[in-house]
Amino acid sequence: MVKVCQILILMLLFCFASSIGAEWKKVNSGSFAWFHSLYFVNQNKGWIVGSRGAFLETTDGGSTWKTKQTFTRDTIRDVYFADEQHGWVLCEKDVFSRGESSPSSILETFDGGETWRRVNFQDEGSERLVKLFFSKDGFGYAVGEAGTFYAMQGDKTVWKKNSLPIRFLLLDGSFFNQNKGLVVGGGGSALFTEDGGLTWNNANFAAQAKSKLNSVFFINQNVGWTVGAEGRIFTTVNGGKFWRGQNSRISQDLFDVFFLDTAEGWAVGDNGIVLHTTTAGNVWTPVQIAARHRLERVFFIGKKGFAVGFGGTILRYDSGRSDDSLSQQL
Repeated sequence: MVKVCQILILMLLFCFASSIGAEWKKVNSGSFAWFHSLYFVNQNKGWIVGSRGAFLETTDGGSTWKTKQTFTRDTIRDVYFADEQHGWVLCEKDVFSRGESSPSSILETFDGGETWRRVNFQDEGSERLVKLFFSKDGFGYAVGEAGTFYAMQGDKTVWKKNSLPIRFLLLDGSFFNQNKGLVVGGGGSALFTEDGGLTWNNANFAAQAKSKLNSVFFINQNVGWTVGAEGRIFTTVNGGKFWRGQNSRISQDLFDVFFLDTAEGWAVGDNGIVLHTTTAGNVWTPVQIAARHRLERVFFIGKKGFAVGFGGTILRYDSGRSDDSLSQQL
């Protein structure tokens, strides 16, 4: 009996120690910038971007971050790297310095961020762009104000503007390949295309999503989630054509969502809110963290998770998973 009790105590201590090790912990960023995005290309190499040209790099899996030499004073809204050398950032000019030029630009690097060049936009307009994303087959897309949608063309050097049948601010998207994808945004808008953006169709919702949708994530070509204002969460199992609501049990705005597999996922938002699910979103549980700032992006690379946001906030999470594969949006 004593031996059984000892085993139970050891098991409880192990579970307790594991839960402590799995907490979200603050990482020193050495910056007070407003971080808007992050991306890891492998277990060691990652980047964080934000206000006033903030551009941070890690080479040790996010344990430490180094501020790289400033190459722009614009706000960097988004970042994506295809490998350690080839990457893109989405930049936005300060409202007082825009003048007659476009408020947004995409810069491309071929040497790991040492030098950058401006991407060529076809039919460039005056609309502000807010999100940059890529399909699994390496084609890039950018979305923004008034239903603006740019798609990288076949030679991957020119980005062409396409027309969408809405005028809402687009905030995110996900493309599975060069033809099939989806965008979400203001007014609860969600549209899908199966011909590379030449035509678009409105997605259907079990309960109409009137609040804006800030982020969308697909774990495969069928199963995905989108999150938005007032704690709204929706899920789809048919590639974004139909969405049903999930109960987040919160009212704070959610800005990003990321799933490690078809069951476990995370969402982040206002006032340092972090939600966790291990049931594909059927049950979402708020997680206590030290930060109270707005969190804008969450990203997992294997067993490590990161969330970034206002005030130079970087949070790091080690789930203890043995899977070291790169989880990324399809």
